[in-house]
Amino acid sequence: MKIIFDDLKVKYEAPMELVCDNKCAISIAHNPVQHDRTKHVEIDRHFIKEKLDNGLIATKYIPSRLQLADMFTKGLPIEHLKDLTCKLGMIDIHVNTT
Repeated sequence: MKIIFDDLKVKYEAPMELVCDNKCAISIAHNPVQHDRTKHVEIDRHFIKEKLDNGLIATKYIPSRLQLADMFTKGLPIEHLKDLTCKLGMIDIHVNTT
């Protein structure tokens, strides 16, 4: 995202939020000692840790039920899907409005 913003000449100085529904993954990204007990890919952890240390990103916990990206990657119950589409400002263009 930072590269895209730079290409578009958009100034964005604040850390970009990296949202995650896994508290353990956030903890591992911040604390390298815990990483020794996991089987996660080493390169990914170093990449995220470097960006955290540079202040480019900031991690934030979001419960699974509030993850907007889930609507694009998972099959969800219709009520949950409707709730997430409303949060994105999406509307059903096929609804009869008469």
